[in-house]
Amino acid sequence: MRCCLDIRGHNPESRVVGLEVLIMKQLSRLSIALLALTIVVPAFGDDQQKAEKQLHKITAMATDAIGRRVVSITVADTLPAKRFDLVMERKTMNLNYGDLFLAHILVKNGAKMDDIAAQLKAKKNIAEIANEQHADWKEIAADAKKLNSKVEDNLYKHFIRGKADFDRDHEDKYDPTFDGISSDNDVSKDDIADAEHTYQTWHDRAEKNQGGTLDTSDERAARGMRGDPIGKQPSSDSIKSGPQ
Repeated sequence: MRCCLDIRGHNPESRVVGLEVLIMKQLSRLSIALLALTIVVPAFGDDQQKAEKQLHKITAMATDAIGRRVVSITVADTLPAKRFDLVMERKTMNLNYGDLFLAHILVKNGAKMDDIAAQLKAKKNIAEIANEQHADWKEIAADAKKLNSKVEDNLYKHFIRGKADFDRDHEDKYDPTFDGISSDNDVSKDDIADAEHTYQTWHDRAEKNQGGTLDTSDERAARGMRGDPIGKQPSSDSIKSGPQ
């Protein structure tokens, strides 16, 4: 037995075994940490994709005059904010309505709009800025989804009683033909198709519930402004003058 002991009376083999056990424990902990990381990172990316999909829906619906009017009202009421202020922010930072909504969420969570504007000017996009702010994409996705639901509700209401929206435009000093920027076109063909389908669904439902006839102003607007939800420009008479 003595030959197996060192000069202090310890067994070298037991020390080696103990060291191996310690190493195995550390490796096990590292493996668990890496496994958790591989699960969390895809989940984070998935949350961002879901949020961006909802934000793109907002943008696509706002790329023609009727949709832009409805989105403007909905975003302003949700934040809340003045519609004219939103228009000026869009023009100053070239933000479509989806990105503008995201910017306001970041401000709500502590960011400053001036800082966001400076970063955009430095060629960062709003998603990069959001990630630098450690944005909660899951929460953003939920908020944007709620907004889209409200947009659809307001779109239906617009077809039922469009005069109220024209009246509000007058009160808010809002003109959808002025509220347009280049980034409004940053939408995919799929986004456009979804916007067209949503628009037509609520238009047809409103028409059916109205006995086949919409408000005169809405029917004129629908004919003049929304065959293709994105491509066609609004007719000036139905937008600028509103219902007579």
